[in-house]
Amino acid sequence: MILALWGKSMNILVINGHPDRESFVSALFKKYADGIDKKKHAVELLDLSSMKFDPVLRFGYRKRMEPDEEIEHSQKLIQWADHFVFFFPIWFGMIPSLLKGWFERTLTPGIAYNMKGYKVIKHLKGKTAHLVFTCQSPVIYQRITGNLELKMVKRLLWFSGIKTVKVDRLGNTVGKYAKPERRSKFLKRIGERAAEI
Repeated sequence: MILALWGKSMNILVINGHPDRESFVSALFKKYADGIDKKKHAVELLDLSSMKFDPVLRFGYRKRMEPDEEIEHSQKLIQWADHFVFFFPIWFGMIPSLLKGWFERTLTPGIAYNMKGYKVIKHLKGKTAHLVFTCQSPVIYQRITGNLELKMVKRLLWFSGIKTVKVDRLGNTVGKYAKPERRSKFLKRIGERAAEI
């Protein structure tokens, strides 16, 4: 459990980074969202699978893209939230392009950070994150390969000032080792995580 968060009322933003709303990740997202004590915390949900934003940062930082209501809403929620809970799968050693695109479109200069020379001014300092990811391989494989995808997500958040305080790695969630009892166990664990906070 995240000791620093015990007993603290927070604004919590729960984000589903899987593009398929019928996926196991989406089921985990729903389980967590249903399990949070909404009398204690203010909770908002972002399900990227149902959003229609353009995930491509088409001009880099050379010029701004046209205004997008879903991106603007996401940016308001990012500024509102004290704590983030991200759900996503690992594919080919990376996060889904939809989630990566959402990060690129929302964690922008002026909202998440600014550069002053070579110094990063982090606008989201003091906020925390819990990462929940699934993968086809056993969790031990993630550790052997250095958790590169996890480090990438942590660095994206760190650049804006968000500190990752909890990670749940759920291995063997697809393929021949994805037994129903394994998935049930993971759903139970995630429900318990939500109830703890």
